[in-house]
Amino acid sequence: MQLLLDTLTFLWLIRDDPRLGPQGRRLLQGADLVLLSAASLWQLAQQNAMGHPEALTASEALHWAEASGLQLLPIHTTHLLQLEQLPPQHPPADRLLLAQAITTPLTLVSPKHSLRGHGCWVVDPRL
Repeated sequence: MQLLLDTLTFLWLIRDDPRLGPQGRRLLQGADLVLLSAASLWQLAQQNAMGHPEALTASEALHWAEASGLQLLPIHTTHLLQLEQLPPQHPPADRLLLAQAITTPLTLVSPKHSLRGHGCWVVDPRL
């Protein structure tokens, strides 16, 4: 299985947060490939620039991703073109993650139930 982590799941993973449940941890450990999107780095950089108290810098996140064995998924033109097919109600970073999961294809790991039903599998990591 090939997984794409949303930003929140990534933070739970690197911080060993208890909200990342036992089944979520097993899913990540048993995956063939676990990816972190450049969209998550962008989202963290934005949060950091706005002074969000828990935000990592993009370089810190990249370091943690590499140390955790995650692969970085760049944003490709096909991902951007897929955005036109998605409804606008989701935040920009979430829309990019959905577009990447749909076009690659990947299973998106996110606690956000609102991301379901857009053409890719979404798994809740809290289980």
